Amino acid sequence: WLKLRLPPSGGAWATVVAGRGGLDQRLVVAAPLSAMAAEGEGDAPAGSIPLTQASLQQLNMVKQQLEQEVKNLRANLEALREGESRFKASSETLNSLVPENEGKPMLVPLTTSLYIDGHMKNTAKVTVDVGTGYYIEMSVERAKRFCGKRLQMLTDNATKVEKALKEKTKNYQMVMQTMQVKYAKMQEAMEAQKSGT
Repeated sequence: WLKLRLPPSGGAWATVVAGRGGLDQRLVVAAPLSAMAAEGEGDAPAGSIPLTQASLQQLNMVKQQLEQEVKNLRANLEALREGESRFKASSETLNSLVPENEGKPMLVPLTTSLYIDGHMKNTAKVTVDVGTGYYIEMSVERAKRFCGKRLQMLTDNATKVEKALKEKTKNYQMVMQTMQVKYAKMQEAMEAQKSGT
């Protein structure tokens, strides 16, 4: 449901939506659009209009907002998945830190594509980047727990973002379908007007 009101300055229409967290001044679709498709269905906020009654300009504004939100959610999901893969790789590396490997030769990464020869000196302690430029020396077991917690947090957040992305994509598709129907009706009216004159 879209709740429309004029801004105090009396300019162009602004869209305000009653969402879960109160009023949001940005152009946002608060309820699933599938509930908006049928006029009079659902529990609409006061002063709302069904999606099918919104103008093409309003629908276009909603479409643009949803496009931006989908783009942002995809970028967030990609960053979360990248973080997950880094913590998985770190966990696997920590599994190779066993006393039997002490003193063995290894390749030390300087960059993602540059390695130098080295020897594993200490398999009991590691230095862990805990964020914002802070490093803490930890035991291997504590570092494994740290990686496990961070990995779980990233996985949970990625799941939430994925769910939100699916809902926004569904809403976007509903807006696009409604716009196509409105364009088709407008074109039919123009054809009828041309043939009538």
